[in-house]
Amino acid sequence: MSRRHFVLIAGTAALRLPLFGQQTAVVTGTITRRNGDPAINVTVSVGSRHELTDVRGKYRIAGVPYGNQKLQITEGKRVLHQTTLDIRQPAIQFNQRLP
Repeated sequence: MSRRHFVLIAGTAALRLPLFGQQTAVVTGTITRRNGDPAINVTVSVGSRHELTDVRGKYRIAGVPYGNQKLQITEGKRVLHQTTLDIRQPAIQFNQRLP
């Protein structure tokens, strides 16, 4: 193996190390209105990631880092609910009935 190839391989491996060191999770759930109807097109944010709920009030947010993460549910500029999730598992389910 030439020296040039070695440097290329080592450099590529070094770039990948931080990705393997950080664990991430997928947060899923269902958001409903007070009457039990699905909350459609509300924004669910976990940390810096966010998704809109679908017609069934369901959402899926991937790539959420482990640790304490702020979860916020908003509709337009109005905050409907917020809490902190302690992410310690690769899959978390969080359902919420809105007030």
